[in-house]
Amino acid sequence: MCAKRIWLLLATTVSVSGLQLPLLQPLRTSNEPLVTPELDAYVNNELARWNSSGLSLTVVRQDTRATGKWDVEFGSYGIAQADGALVTPDTLFAIASNSKLMLAMSVGLLIKNESLAAARGQRLRWDTKIKDVLPEWQLMDEGVSERVTIQDMLSHRTGLPRHDYSGMTRPGGVSEMISTMRYLRLSADLREQYQYNNLMYETLSHLPRTLLNQSFESYITQHIFTPLGMNSSTYSVAAAEASGQLSHGFQYDMQDQLYARNGTRKPTVPYFQRPGEEGIWAGAAGVLTSARDLSMWVAMLLNNGKHPLTNETVIPKEVVDHVATGVSVSSGKAPYPELSPAVYGCGQDRYSYRGHEIIEHGGSNPGFKTQVARFPNDNLAIVVLSNDENGNHILESVKWWIADRAFRLENIDWAKRYGDKFLESARKNRESVTPRPSSPAPPTSPWDTMQGTFTNGAYGSISPCFVATSHAGLNNACTKVIKHSVVQRILSAQNDEIPTFIVPFKRTFSTYLRFLHFEGNTFNVSYVWSNADVRRREGFVANKEKDDGDVITGLDDRYVVEWVDSSSGGQSGWAFSDNFWGKGGDVRPPEGATARERAEVWFGKA
Repeated sequence: MCAKRIWLLLATTVSVSGLQLPLLQPLRTSNEPLVTPELDAYVNNELARWNSSGLSLTVVRQDTRATGKWDVEFGSYGIAQADGALVTPDTLFAIASNSKLMLAMSVGLLIKNESLAAARGQRLRWDTKIKDVLPEWQLMDEGVSERVTIQDMLSHRTGLPRHDYSGMTRPGGVSEMISTMRYLRLSADLREQYQYNNLMYETLSHLPRTLLNQSFESYITQHIFTPLGMNSSTYSVAAAEASGQLSHGFQYDMQDQLYARNGTRKPTVPYFQRPGEEGIWAGAAGVLTSARDLSMWVAMLLNNGKHPLTNETVIPKEVVDHVATGVSVSSGKAPYPELSPAVYGCGQDRYSYRGHEIIEHGGSNPGFKTQVARFPNDNLAIVVLSNDENGNHILESVKWWIADRAFRLENIDWAKRYGDKFLESARKNRESVTPRPSSPAPPTSPWDTMQGTFTNGAYGSISPCFVATSHAGLNNACTKVIKHSVVQRILSAQNDEIPTFIVPFKRTFSTYLRFLHFEGNTFNVSYVWSNADVRRREGFVANKEKDDGDVITGLDDRYVVEWVDSSSGGQSGWAFSDNFWGKGGDVRPPEGATARERAEVWFGKA
């Protein structure tokens, strides 16, 4: 597939303080080009090698000879959409967790807001306790809850593991989400352990609403997107889809790497979140934007918070510096000799690459992988965007390929390193599977009594439906669920002799849970996500009996859930473990004499 290198930007303008100014113009300067035919060949080879869909990149440097001038290069490769539309610099990607830096900057702007400080009678600070700002705030551990600061939340050191699957659209929006976190079990003490947590960023997205009665999305648009001329950037799925520029994220339908099933690459059509659902992850992962818009964003960062064309302040320099300063140790050991250990500030990792300091963050949404990096001491920013679920190792190797040439370093074969690591990880996952015993003991309760409704204050309710098997010989009480076409496809991928529960579980990243019986009261759990219902509801499927465009993912996720009966006089329910909660670092699993005490997440009988 032919690559497109864009050397000239469109003759468009952006309005800043009433002035019509041109967008960044690529210049031929003393900076030697980095987006070259050699890079084109490299990227296209990697896309073909891994059967990957598309990739967009931008490289930004300030002209070393002319102050205020910028050198911007774009590379566009592969397909953006299912119809074969090619990637361009204006193609929109979900940048996922690269949205976090914009959230962190918004907090810095609120801290610097003199009018807000006057209205509150006190200044918001990085060390302000969040309980003093958001009345909804409460964690399960009251001692921790009382002490958590804004900085703790931004630096992932609150003691709360990810608990991503508690995330869902709620009637009360983010405010309601915050109020349910009191039901989430902590895995560490405050500031004891770096644990990446999207919920903390989502909580902080509620600050503009609480303090200014303004939505977070409009606050970012007003203070970042509009001043920088990032006119295609949005949090609105409807707006992105209406533009015709939103790329399709490609995922691997029915993939199960634990059993060496590669799956079939398919475009996720439509976008995995639908209009009205995107607000719950806006602060943590909600930005939809392009390489062209991000060239302005990273140029502003390289320019210490000033607009790259007007030199007017967009983000105060002290805020840019603060959020880039390490607070938590995110990686205590470097994964490769050329890298250093990493520290995490606010929405950014900071470490060293072959003697060059780098500040960056990755992003991962269903069907999308992104990397936004800058070398603050070397006048260089690199943005790489992929619309492929397996695109992470490709974009990382592309990033280092560009950096090596920018710094005139001997080339390292990062593609081989990451490719080998990707394959080795899949192999280890397959080999780690513990075979089910040939004659497993049955649960302590009859299969049908393990059905019903079970609740958790943050995760909501689950209603497991037992799938009758030839050896169980039981009638199924959840006929409608079991007969659903998606469930039938899920069941077709497994041994039909294994007793199974299917659990409808509509959350941001899942639609079903699958419990496969292992032995006794223990089951293996997979989060399964499908877009089939959305595709039919929105008219993307002409023949409702066919699923050619439907995508099912998550079959190779493996957690553990244990059934707890009420024979001992306690509440019956389901106890989830084996890192179901998404801990970080060396956090130990919960301890206890009973499955409920050891549960990372407990669903009790309603």
